[in-house]
Amino acid sequence: MFQQNYGPFYPYYYRRPESSFPPVTIEYFGKSLTAYLTLLEHGRIIINSLVTSQDTMVQLMEAAQASDDAQVDQVIKSTGVPSVVETSYTPTGVTFTLRADAEGSQCCRLTMYLRWGF
Repeated sequence: MFQQNYGPFYPYYYRRPESSFPPVTIEYFGKSLTAYLTLLEHGRIIINSLVTSQDTMVQLMEAAQASDDAQVDQVIKSTGVPSVVETSYTPTGVTFTLRADAEGSQCCRLTMYLRWGF
């Protein structure tokens, strides 16, 4: 059998063109991550409060069913969460949205949707 010899192999090294983007900095990203940890803790406060108190669950659902936004907000404030929580609800569930700032501008948002009906 005949085998063709192509000679030695010399790999071609591709050189990436210089980037037109500025170098990355992680300072603001790190602050956003830290702020998000706070949001997660505040979300945990809401969830723990609802899980541990059937009365709070009933109050929240009854206020939502009556479309009493002020009472819904009061029930959420009674959980002890220090953040402002935007709450919206439908017959099938509730959505809690918490926002945080880093260096004076909004950096992150935690949205929790919990189903409570069919």
